[in-house]
Amino acid sequence: MDTMILIDFIKQYGYIALFFIVAIGLFFFPVPNEVLLMSGGLLATTKLLDPLPTFLVLFSSIVLHGTILYVIGHAVYQHSHFEKRSHSIWYSRAEKGRELLEQYGLKAASFSYFFPFIRHAVPFSIGMSGITYRLFALIGFSSALVWLTIYFLIGFYYGSSIKDWSSFVQQLIYTLVAIAAVVIAVQVLKRRKQRQRRLL
Repeated sequence: MDTMILIDFIKQYGYIALFFIVAIGLFFFPVPNEVLLMSGGLLATTKLLDPLPTFLVLFSSIVLHGTILYVIGHAVYQHSHFEKRSHSIWYSRAEKGRELLEQYGLKAASFSYFFPFIRHAVPFSIGMSGITYRLFALIGFSSALVWLTIYFLIGFYYGSSIKDWSSFVQQLIYTLVAIAAVVIAVQVLKRRKQRQRRLL
């Protein structure tokens, strides 16, 4: 869809248009989800939208996205033939999410929004796991709030100076992954040292 068409849609219908554009875009638009969030931040610097309502609308869209995936996962879980349909995209997402849940438990929901594809797989798999929506929402949407804040502020303060948003998002994701890897490595080393001290 052309960018000008989306902007005209927002001009005509305001925050309602923004809500549906982002909610649909999180599922279907062929751009990184982070670009949508930064676009919202950039639009909040114009006369079209105000910053706080824009932020709240973006967060509402994310909540709808996660809730739909959770509900689909819960509904699909009720069908016994699901396991047989291993070729389906929902099955592959569920398997990825299951692996993360088995390895990290609900901690997977706390970082899932920071990684492409995983942010779709984990809510779906949690819906299939029997974990209550309330618990998922508490952990998952807290993570989503941090994720949104980072990219919204980037779009708000620096959006007009970014030439190639896709490349920028890719580099930023790599940076965040590298930082996360360093933090995890430090924690692992600390735990090993603590174990060694206990053995001594």
